[in-house]
Amino acid sequence: MSVNLPESWKSSKVRAVEFMTAYPSAHIKEVAEEAGVTKNTVHLWLRDPEFVEVFYQKYMVSFGSKLPSILNAMIREAEAGNVQAGRLILEHSGKLIKRVEVNNYQSPFEKFLGNKDSKDYKEEKIEEAEFTVMPERPIVQKKKKPKTKVQELREIKVKQDALQKRSEAAKWRRRAIKVEVELLPRGRKTKLMLQSWQKKVIEAENNLKTQV
Repeated sequence: MSVNLPESWKSSKVRAVEFMTAYPSAHIKEVAEEAGVTKNTVHLWLRDPEFVEVFYQKYMVSFGSKLPSILNAMIREAEAGNVQAGRLILEHSGKLIKRVEVNNYQSPFEKFLGNKDSKDYKEEKIEEAEFTVMPERPIVQKKKKPKTKVQELREIKVKQDALQKRSEAAKWRRRAIKVEVELLPRGRKTKLMLQSWQKKVIEAENNLKTQV
């Protein structure tokens, strides 16, 4: 759903309302700078019923587009145990209804008229039901499939390879420090970068042996 802007509006006014829709908490100064007008002009626009109505309609469209992500966030909160979030989700979906039920209630005077022979009467109780909740579906826990022997061996191999790579990298760092070669920066390195650095370390080691 789109909001049609008045054809008589200048581009500065259009930029202002678009900016305010995207950033509702923006300051007047920021709106004025974005629109290329003075702050007084923005103040005058905000007193204009037409401008305010267009801004409100465009904001409601923008707000509506954010509702699905808001509901998804509330669902995640409810699944994590947030009772208030769960209640709001149920109310939004129409599965939680707040109501008060009154059964056979009569005022004392009506009770008296209906039973003139008896001086004693009892007031009927007001039964109040705070919430009616639809029954929850049972949560079925998915069972994890047991790992096969091949998968276990593959995981062991991956861990061993990672340990070997870390051990090898530590050896090269010690060799580089010993011959005063600058260490490679942290992070992922290309194969060419690593080979070039290792070559520098080996050359420095050879030069050191020659000097000795």
